[in-house]
Amino acid sequence: MAKVKLNKHAPEFTSLDFNGNSVSLSNFTDRMNVLLVLNRSFSWPFSRKHLTQLCQDYQDFVKLNTEVIVVGSEKTELFQKYWQKEKLPFIGLPDPEHIIQKLYGQEVKPFKLGRMPAQMLVDKSSMIRYAHYGNSMTDIPSNKEIMNLIK
Repeated sequence: MAKVKLNKHAPEFTSLDFNGNSVSLSNFTDRMNVLLVLNRSFSWPFSRKHLTQLCQDYQDFVKLNTEVIVVGSEKTELFQKYWQKEKLPFIGLPDPEHIIQKLYGQEVKPFKLGRMPAQMLVDKSSMIRYAHYGNSMTDIPSNKEIMNLIK
């Protein structure tokens, strides 16, 4: 799983969200930026905290013409249940086969209990402008840091 390269075109993907709607990265080309969040798992407290923070700041991302897409390993039913329970406003893509996570080089570290969090900022021209690969489950950039990059 190779990491994505900065200032290169983001790998294209098409997947179904937890409601069965098709989502492609190219849907956002020439329209808006995308913050792609490769989540660890809803069962980890740091992932849940990060999703809560994304929810709280979502309208600020929208004002910056940026859509948030969260990709996770959970199956569709669990994704849907969690999104509805937490009332998360952004796009959630179940990826139990790890297709998107592998495409974007999300690291798996068995001695750190699995998938490490990762985030990519894709601009309107589908170029990767920022990529962060966490070294631990707590290594997640703040929303403020991401928003400063967008501004």
